[in-house]
Amino acid sequence: MIIIKFGGTSVGTAERVANAIDIVAERRERDPIVVVSALAGVTNDLVASTEAAREGDADRVNQIIDRVRQRHEDVAMRLVQQKFDFFEAFLKKLHRQIEEIHTILRGIALLREITPRAKDKVTAIGEKLSSVLFAYAMMMHALPGERVDCEEVVVTDAKFGEAGPLMDETRAAARGVLLPIVERHHMTVMGDFIGRTKDGATTTLGRGGSDYSAAIVGAAVGAEEIQIWTDVDGMMTCDPRLVSGARMIEHISYVEAAELAWFGAKVLHPKTIAPAVERSIAVRVLNTHNVASPGTLITAEGDRREAGPRAVAVKRGVSVVHMTSSRMLGAYGFLAKLFAVFDELQVSVDLITTSEVSVSVTVDDTHNIDKLVERLESNGIEVDVKDNQCIVAIVGRNLMKDSAVGARVFEALRGVPMSMFSLGTSGLNLSIVCDESDADAAVRAVHAALFEAPVSV
Repeated sequence: MIIIKFGGTSVGTAERVANAIDIVAERRERDPIVVVSALAGVTNDLVASTEAAREGDADRVNQIIDRVRQRHEDVAMRLVQQKFDFFEAFLKKLHRQIEEIHTILRGIALLREITPRAKDKVTAIGEKLSSVLFAYAMMMHALPGERVDCEEVVVTDAKFGEAGPLMDETRAAARGVLLPIVERHHMTVMGDFIGRTKDGATTTLGRGGSDYSAAIVGAAVGAEEIQIWTDVDGMMTCDPRLVSGARMIEHISYVEAAELAWFGAKVLHPKTIAPAVERSIAVRVLNTHNVASPGTLITAEGDRREAGPRAVAVKRGVSVVHMTSSRMLGAYGFLAKLFAVFDELQVSVDLITTSEVSVSVTVDDTHNIDKLVERLESNGIEVDVKDNQCIVAIVGRNLMKDSAVGARVFEALRGVPMSMFSLGTSGLNLSIVCDESDADAAVRAVHAALFEAPVSV
C-alpha cells in the first residue's frame, strides 16, 4: 500500500489530471491511496472570496466563485470526451459545493467578519472539488476508485487555520474507512490539507500542509511508501531558479530533508517528514512532468556517505534579535528566564548564539516582536533588532568532520557581512546569517564552492 500525493500544479489542467491518472494506473498493484490538492490557484481564489464577502463586495464574490466553478467545469468537460453521464453527475456535486460556498460567504457578508472556522470551511472546498473531479476522471478511465472525504479520516485539534493531527483518533478513523477499500483492491481518492475536530468542525492544516496530510494518512494506515508528485525532479542541491547547475539528490535522510525543508527548500513542507519518521515510512519526491526520473528517496538512514554537504537552502524574511545584559555573567537560570518570555509571547526561534553577556537569536515570525522587546527591556536587557536578514543553511552529515567545508564556505563568502553563524555538534547544519540583499549572491557562491568544485568527504 502506497500514498500518491499530487500537488496543485500536477492537477491544474485536464491534460495534467489525465497524466496523473496514468501514474496511478501504473501503480495500481501497489494499492494506492491518492491524495490531491486543489487545482493550482483555487485556494487563493477562495481566500480572496472570503475577503470580498467581509468587505460586502457581492459582485467580486460572484466573479471569483464563478471563476472557480467555470475552471472545474472546463477541466471536467475536457476529460469526459463523450461520457456525458459522468459530466452531469460531476456537475451536480460541483454545484452543491458551490452553493455551500455561497451560503458561508453570505454569513461572512452579513457579519462583516471572517472567523477562522468559516475561513477553513470555505478554503477546504477547493480540495473537495479536486478530489471529486479526480475520482470521476478515474471512473472514466475504468479505474476502480472511491472518493473519501478527508474529514472522515484526519482528526485534528481545534486550532483553525493551523490544525494539528490527533494521531490516535486519525489512525482509528483511517483503518475503519480506508483499509476496507484497500482490501477490495479499490483506490481511494482524497483531498489534502483538510481535517475535522472531534465534534465535526472542518479544519485545515495550514497553507502548504498538503504534503503533511499525505504523510499523516500514510502513517495512519502504515503505508510502505509516501510518494509526493510535484513539478520538479526531486530535492536539489540548491533551488534551480537560483543556480542552474543544481543537481538532484538521489537519496537523503529524514533529518537532512527536514532541515532543508525548514530552512527554505520548497519541495516539501517543513512538517511533512514528522509522521513518516514516526513510522519509518520511506518518502519519495517525484516529477509528474518527468515520470522517468527516479526522484529523491528519503529514508531514516539516507545514503552511505559518512560526512559532507548535501544541499544549500536559504530562509528569507528573518530578523536577528541581539540581547545583552551584564547580569548573564556567571548567572545560572538566566537563559531559562529569558526564553520564558519568548514562550509566553509565542515567538519561535531558529538559531541561537551566546557569549558571556549576550544572546543572539533569529526569528521569522515577528508578530509579537514589539511586545518581546518591551518585556525584555523592562527586565534590564538591552535589545537590538535587525530586520531584512536571511539564513543561508548548508545541510549535510557530520560537517564538523570535514574541515574543507567550513574553509570553502567562509572563503566563498569573503566580502559578505555576516551577523551570525552557527554549527552544532551534530554537524547537520552550518548556518550563516547575512543581509537579505546578499542572499542570492551568497547562495550561488556557497553552492559553487561546495558542489561545483571537489570537496573531500
